[in-house]
Amino acid sequence: MIDRSFIFIPGVGERTERKLWEDGVDSWSAFLGMDRAGSIKGARKELADSMIMEARRRLELGDCSYFHDLIPSRETWRLWPTFGGNAAFLDIETTGTWRTSHITVVGVHDSRGYRIALRGRNLSTSSIKEMLEDASLLVTFNGLSFDVPIIEHHFPGSVPKVPHLDLLHLARRLGFRGGLKALELQLGLSRPQDVLGMSGEDAVRLWRLYERDGNTNALRLLLKYNMEDIKNLRPIAERLVEMMKDRVMG
Repeated sequence: MIDRSFIFIPGVGERTERKLWEDGVDSWSAFLGMDRAGSIKGARKELADSMIMEARRRLELGDCSYFHDLIPSRETWRLWPTFGGNAAFLDIETTGTWRTSHITVVGVHDSRGYRIALRGRNLSTSSIKEMLEDASLLVTFNGLSFDVPIIEHHFPGSVPKVPHLDLLHLARRLGFRGGLKALELQLGLSRPQDVLGMSGEDAVRLWRLYERDGNTNALRLLLKYNMEDIKNLRPIAERLVEMMKDRVMG
């Protein structure tokens, strides 16, 4: 999808991009092979050509960080087919909803499996960096507004500058409402019975039980809840991206 995208070219919005596709300009190669692409001509075409050639070069190098600032945040879903295989799925648990709230768990799932950084044990800038160091794409649910700002408040510089696909915003564009659990139900995804119906407030209570009483069962359930929050992000991303592609491409 990314090598069919022109949305990063100055002055090209969704309508202009769709018009290019309709006119047969449906790839970077097709665009570069023309003296004029729709209304894009002259110096503007030269600028667009240079931007596309650089983007193609970076894509061939696998330089995901280049696309962090190039692709508008709402269009990050276009990078999923290219970088989704090496995505890191992230979710945190906290003691509250403020940016200054303490982080209790940072959970990450990628090709290496599910791993955590736990408050009072191994939670640090270096541990978060290590968990995310191989990511080409960061995937969260409401992470742009919640998870990443809180992590960066407590552990500045620990989150890599790679494209961030926030599934909450993509779901909203597609007409879905409600939180992660509601979205899972709408997409036919399930959770184990022992964490079914749990919320962020339950996660706070479980942490307090563990912190106050050393209740290892509370910690086990908290970590399972965190893992389940992360576990379904990949199938959700796959389905939402396909829906978005169908909508945009017509």
